[in-house]
Amino acid sequence: MITSEGVIGKVVTFIVSKTVGKLVDLPFDKRKKACRSLTKLYYCVQTLDDVTEEFYQTLEDFDDWGDAKAMINALNNNASKLEQASNMFIELGQELRGGLEIIDPVLANCCNALYISKSDFLSFMSNSIEFDRTNEVATIKVKTPSDEMLNVDLNKKYDETKIAFAENDITYWPSSALDDFYEEVSMVTISFDDMQSAQRLKTHIDKHRKLLGSAKVSLRELLKDNFSIEEVLFQNDSHPWR
Repeated sequence: MITSEGVIGKVVTFIVSKTVGKLVDLPFDKRKKACRSLTKLYYCVQTLDDVTEEFYQTLEDFDDWGDAKAMINALNNNASKLEQASNMFIELGQELRGGLEIIDPVLANCCNALYISKSDFLSFMSNSIEFDRTNEVATIKVKTPSDEMLNVDLNKKYDETKIAFAENDITYWPSSALDDFYEEVSMVTISFDDMQSAQRLKTHIDKHRKLLGSAKVSLRELLKDNFSIEEVLFQNDSHPWR
């Protein structure tokens, strides 16, 4: 998941941009459901961001060992935390979809590829780190999304879906690299002496980390500007997506 933070951040930023101005006129009960799903999305983003910072702290702790050993230890030492953060996103899927459908059904449809179906992107990337000890030299394999996924025009997807919905095609699914993620994800293999691959992976994570951080700030501002403390903190709907 740590290598796909930029993709997550891109979608979160897109959600924020399409949600602005649509929360004020929601009925009270619907407003609470939308608030809950967006708040839980923020907690997911915050958790992943926190784990990333711990990952970088581990990199610094092992800095004297060289880039490759530092990277392998950072991935290994934080693998369980990354898995927990990934699971939070996956578990939110149904509720987030329900919240987005309240806010904007077109928006909910555009974000399908991330969190809906048995082969969704988040589930695929939750198993992004694989240790291989079958050979004499142990290696670690990490899935890395291509830059093409960061360049997907989500606004174009939104506009196409909006037209389809207006024509009553409510099952329309605009295709892009976000949907064809199997073809847009490669595997980086690192051994304890592979400095070049380790540095390439760090550069990749650096870029994605910044996009996630920016998305976290925009989502926090959305919550702060549109909901009260009571709406954010006190939720008692056990089936918020219904």
